[in-house]
Amino acid sequence: MIILGSFLSFLSAAFFGFNAVMMRRGVLTGTALQGLSFTLPLGTLFFGITSFVLLTPADVEALDWTGAWYFIGAGIMHFLIGRYTNYKCTKAVGANIGGPIQQFTVVVSVVLAIWILGESINWLGWIGIVLLTVGPLAVAREKKKSKVEKLEFEFKLMEGYAYGITSSICYGASPVLIALALEVSTWQLALYGAFLGHLAASLVLLIIVLTFGLIGEIRATNEKNIPFFLLSALFVFLSQGLRYVALALAPVYIVSPMQRTSTIFRVIFSKIFNPTTELFGVWIWIGIGVSLLGAVLITIPEKLVIEFFGF
Repeated sequence: MIILGSFLSFLSAAFFGFNAVMMRRGVLTGTALQGLSFTLPLGTLFFGITSFVLLTPADVEALDWTGAWYFIGAGIMHFLIGRYTNYKCTKAVGANIGGPIQQFTVVVSVVLAIWILGESINWLGWIGIVLLTVGPLAVAREKKKSKVEKLEFEFKLMEGYAYGITSSICYGASPVLIALALEVSTWQLALYGAFLGHLAASLVLLIIVLTFGLIGEIRATNEKNIPFFLLSALFVFLSQGLRYVALALAPVYIVSPMQRTSTIFRVIFSKIFNPTTELFGVWIWIGIGVSLLGAVLITIPEKLVIEFFGF
């Protein structure tokens, strides 16, 4: 089951990488709020339909309300706050730079998994955490004036770091809440949990929009951006669906690092679809490589480490 969970995490990462590139095209001239206004309601719809098709009334009745509240909390934290700050980070520095910055997600997940869930990590894993912390710093060296001036958007590195780290905290904490929910639920309810999370996040977003009079900003969405927002909504739905199921099959300390391989897919898809709105260079690949090495070290089982190194 752990192997299947790892594979689903990897597949989820690929979908998330494509989603990030499509959203990048959308927020290039659009706003983070406009992106949320598409991805959150559509995510609620997609997961609602999936839950209706796959679940039986007995499955829903089996959901412990404690688990339901964990799903709702994870949804607001991940799908609303985390996604909004992720979009802001992507708009500020692009998907390629934003990916390595958000590798800090793994550090948050692992620390909380140890502290709250009682999961353990070996000494190689701690080295991995250090590498995951260093990796995002490497990408900052790619900010060469000659390259930045050629970009077709205003590059804001510090703003990208601020929003990227904020989204990392939200993205890192949500898997722990999902794992807590699945402790008092069955794995079949994982997708229903994603529906509850999207529904809660959508309702909070609706309240914010109505309270602060933000409907005009949503209505001002450029028609050219709508296809990118729709594609992003579809692929983030696929990514999150696989992620929830993976968390039901494998530990947080494996699922979270595996999902960070999305940074590789971001660069690949960016080169194809967004070559003039992203930074490309050796320091980005170094940052990705260091971060991914850290993610791999975290996933190595303690038993294997002891057998190979003797301690």
